Amino acid sequence: MVLHFWQITGGVLVGLVIGGVAVYQIGHDRIGQIIDDPAASFRRLTTEQPRPAAPLSEKEQLRQADEQAKAKTLRDRQAQQLRADHQKAGGSEAAEAAARKERAWAKYYKKPAKCDGNANNETMTECANDYIRSKRRFEEAYAAGKP
Repeated sequence: MVLHFWQITGGVLVGLVIGGVAVYQIGHDRIGQIIDDPAASFRRLTTEQPRPAAPLSEKEQLRQADEQAKAKTLRDRQAQQLRADHQKAGGSEAAEAAARKERAWAKYYKKPAKCDGNANNETMTECANDYIRSKRRFEEAYAAGKP
């Protein structure tokens, strides 16, 4: 009985050692490949194509359309509030300049079509970056008097 216990324990230990060596060797080989040719490893990592987004269900499309309508309504309310604030200010130069700049931005920035139904985080990130870059270009052009 005692002999069987030690035989099983010894077999398990030998198996663990062999498995550990195998895992170490596989990891070492992968690290070696990366160290030997880092440019190829980088190319392989950066050229992998993202998975295409699954087609949206009709329910999901309706939900997105509803969200877009709510966002448009919010933008309209903000524009109305801006106009109301402008009127309350008695047409001050600063309020007029802000309203002029807001109208110029609305004419300048056109949201890309792919940003309307941003289905995944990558697209959302690209759209946010596009917005930020466009806003910076607009600010520079507006400051130079060329919107």
